[in-house]
Amino acid sequence: MKTFEGLKGIGMSESGIRKFLTESKSTLNLATINSDGTPIIHPVWYYFDSKNIKIYFYTEPALKKTINIKERSEMIYFDVDSDKWPYKGVKGNGSARIILDQDKALSLGRKILTKYVNKGRPLIKYALGKIRDEGYVVIAITAAYFTSWDFSKLVRQDRSLRNSVIS
Repeated sequence: MKTFEGLKGIGMSESGIRKFLTESKSTLNLATINSDGTPIIHPVWYYFDSKNIKIYFYTEPALKKTINIKERSEMIYFDVDSDKWPYKGVKGNGSARIILDQDKALSLGRKILTKYVNKGRPLIKYALGKIRDEGYVVIAITAAYFTSWDFSKLVRQDRSLRNSVIS
């Protein structure tokens, strides 16, 4: 797992990055590249497999992000961050591929939904049905690197920063 500090002295450790991506309820902001070279950003629910260091999300096959991934699978960028002070987050880039194995896609879809949707809610059944019927596809991101930041480290270094930001 290749990691870099986003700002000197406040980056997360590898285990910190794994923990943040596993526990965060924030959406992942996915950037793909259009055919004309312009970026487009898409918020998605995700699941992070900390053992295999993969990020998974689901989407509709006809949407721009899916088309961009099919055409330019090596040009994927992502960001997950918190909006509460002290800010922390992880970003990076990598490649993406569609999961073709139906059972694996359903299993991963369930993990994504379990992270964001209360147990037993109709949305879970609906989304899993769409994955089963190929109305949604599950996509895996393999990160080339992760960059991280954790401003709580900065606050620990300088206590006067504790209440600096409106939250």
